[in-house]
Amino acid sequence: METDVYNKAADALAARGGAIPVLKSKEFDALLKELFEPEEAELAAKMPSKPVTFDEFARDIGEDPGRVESILEALADKGIVFTRDKDGSRLYSLMPLLPGIFELQFTTGVVSDRTKRLARLFDDYFRLFDEQVMKPLKESREKIAIFPFSRVIPVEKELPGPETTIHPYSKVSEFVEKAERIAVSTCYCRHHGELIGDPCERPKEVCMSFGPQAKYIIERGFGRELNKKEAREVLDIAEEAALVHCSSNTGNYITFICNCCDCHCGIIKSIKSGIIPMGANSDYIVKLDEEVCTGCGTCEDRCQVDAIVLGDDDIAVLDEDRCIGCGLCVSTCPDEALTMALRDKTAVPPAGTRELNQAMKASVSR
Repeated sequence: METDVYNKAADALAARGGAIPVLKSKEFDALLKELFEPEEAELAAKMPSKPVTFDEFARDIGEDPGRVESILEALADKGIVFTRDKDGSRLYSLMPLLPGIFELQFTTGVVSDRTKRLARLFDDYFRLFDEQVMKPLKESREKIAIFPFSRVIPVEKELPGPETTIHPYSKVSEFVEKAERIAVSTCYCRHHGELIGDPCERPKEVCMSFGPQAKYIIERGFGRELNKKEAREVLDIAEEAALVHCSSNTGNYITFICNCCDCHCGIIKSIKSGIIPMGANSDYIVKLDEEVCTGCGTCEDRCQVDAIVLGDDDIAVLDEDRCIGCGLCVSTCPDEALTMALRDKTAVPPAGTRELNQAMKASVSR
């Protein structure tokens, strides 16, 4: 009976989609049993695809409303069910494994026996994914065109001057100013690495959430609230540490900004591998003036995707095919040999989360 409950919960998570598929296995089963109590898994398996109130859900499945609300609240506190208040009612929705459940297990920065177990279990599952999905793709050199759930936002101060149109979705300041609430949390990727004995020296409290997601993060204790000045300071810290701004791939608003490194963060790793990129490049690309470059090597040190290196003559060499347009090399070039330019082809991101999910599902179904 218990095995059947967790099997149905696995099916429910698979139906939510996400960046990493559900691979039924002993690794995934062990992970589910750490995340869910049996009664939680049973209820999660029955949750509809659309957000629902607890009383509507209870009525649909013939359960006691008080019991349903209690379990849903417990799952929300565990970072498995997302809650959003609308028109005086609280809506509940089961999150996908990633992005969603994985991140919220580590955003508090807590080091405990449970977080260590979860970190190992997720690591076991990611290894299985690499072995069964990524390794065959690498060997075949096949690429999968899944619509990316995130995109790179460039260092704003390095964008071209007033003669170039800068879209609002390329300006991080626009999102900060529009956000009703902003939260900051521990970087889940670097904290996960630390828990399995693979720490990163870069700043950890730099993962930001916006709007309803920030409200959820703050109220459930997964992070702390920021004012707009503090949010800009976090972005400055990230840029100084050569962390890439990666946001949700939406244009009218964003739900998060991850500040990513190439050693731990899945978004940057996926872009570098080029097989199943979870992030899209920014609308900009770096341009190099070789006549001005003195070969100091600062750009090479700061580039997270190996797009710029020093050549045999100690002059920078730029690989435009690898450039993601983050601007981190431009912001610290002492010779001003690097500039940002608009790409020849740019893509308007989906307006919001609903449109993004539709684009991701459509790309998978092709």
